[in-house]
Amino acid sequence: MSFKKYLTTALGMIVLASVPVLAQQPTTPAEPGANQIERGLGLRGPGQRRMRGMRGDKERKREFGLPQSLNLTNEQREAERAIVQRHLAATKTQREQLFQLREKRLAGTFTEEDQARAQTLRQELRESMTGIRSESLSLLTAEQRTQLESLRAERQKRREEMMMKRRGRKF
Repeated sequence: MSFKKYLTTALGMIVLASVPVLAQQPTTPAEPGANQIERGLGLRGPGQRRMRGMRGDKERKREFGLPQSLNLTNEQREAERAIVQRHLAATKTQREQLFQLREKRLAGTFTEEDQARAQTLRQELRESMTGIRSESLSLLTAEQRTQLESLRAERQKRREEMMMKRRGRKF
């Protein structure tokens, strides 16, 4: 058999193998970001921050608000969990309203009154987070508090070092 016959046969087999692939119905792509808007993920714009920092850092990995390196007792973990659950239940309506306002902003129907309402809701959520922190701190022993303060000081030092690095690169 000659080279031309082998080549023709090989090309014919490739074409036959690709027919079922080409015959499939193409899926219509959704609007870019439509699925992300529904889930509230991946939207980045002015004033929105990215969640960074906690991934992969085992020393600072947290169950709720306190680092695992503090070696909390089971009672302390349960008490902290109860504090967080109580605050989450208390702020559920605020979080839902804030999500609805976010949807209005994305739809383009966001007003000045909505902006003011969003600011008050965010402030209420911040106050709740402050309450969680203060109640969680009250669960700690004196030794755990000093350990937490040293962890915070180390983190602040690393943050300042990173800022100095960034400033050095910019200029």
